[in-house]
Amino acid sequence: MDLYQYYIYENADQRTKNWFLAGSPFPIIGIIICYLALVYYIVPRYMRNREAYQLKTFMGFYNLFQVVYCVFLITNLVKAGWRPYFFYRCVETDYSNEPKAMLMVETTWYLLMIKLFELLETVLFVLRKKQNQVSVLHVYHHISTFVIAYIYTKYIGGSMLTFSIVANCVVHIIMYSYYFMSAYDVPLFKFFVAKYKKYITKIQLIQFCLMMANNLFGLNPHCNVSRPFLAMYIPNIFILTYLFYDFYKKSYSKSKASKHKQ
Repeated sequence: MDLYQYYIYENADQRTKNWFLAGSPFPIIGIIICYLALVYYIVPRYMRNREAYQLKTFMGFYNLFQVVYCVFLITNLVKAGWRPYFFYRCVETDYSNEPKAMLMVETTWYLLMIKLFELLETVLFVLRKKQNQVSVLHVYHHISTFVIAYIYTKYIGGSMLTFSIVANCVVHIIMYSYYFMSAYDVPLFKFFVAKYKKYITKIQLIQFCLMMANNLFGLNPHCNVSRPFLAMYIPNIFILTYLFYDFYKKSYSKSKASKHKQ
């Protein structure tokens, strides 16, 4: 119990230890169990004899909300002192209660909240009877980013590793703008969707490569960036890169094969 107290509370960022969902890991574990039960058992059973929900208006608002929220996160980080050189230069976490340091760590908590909210996406897939989209890639991606956001808020709260947040937000702005356009039968939107669909996964793969490089820069022996966090995060980026590349390869080869048949 002393070890639990030390690692979960005493060794954590003292500024966030009492924040909503930034304390004990048990609520996080409970949310993940509920999420898996919902998307693999409860909602599929509920939808078994029902027509698929369209949710077109809700999805439109959801996608726009994601874009606005990502702009909000980037704006906050820039106000807190984030700069592009965080990609390669050693910047350690400021654990003080100075306004910029507090804004930085508050923004990591806002990230945790949006990662929690994003779990809803999988439930929406099931409600729309798109169970094929509830893939290992999708579920692993959502759970892992939620857990990492929790650990990041609880222990890191800043540093050069905030580059990953900015990179992810930029990708999500592009991605959710694309999803918003793909939901509507507008000629201009249809043109963009048809032309740029295959680039969405490519952009995500580039993001993972940049994140990996940023994390490797963080291994600089003269830089006091959390080694346990990097030891967990770097393998996770490798796994996501593999899963997204596998998805891209299968999707792209199928589309190429169907074109040849035509």
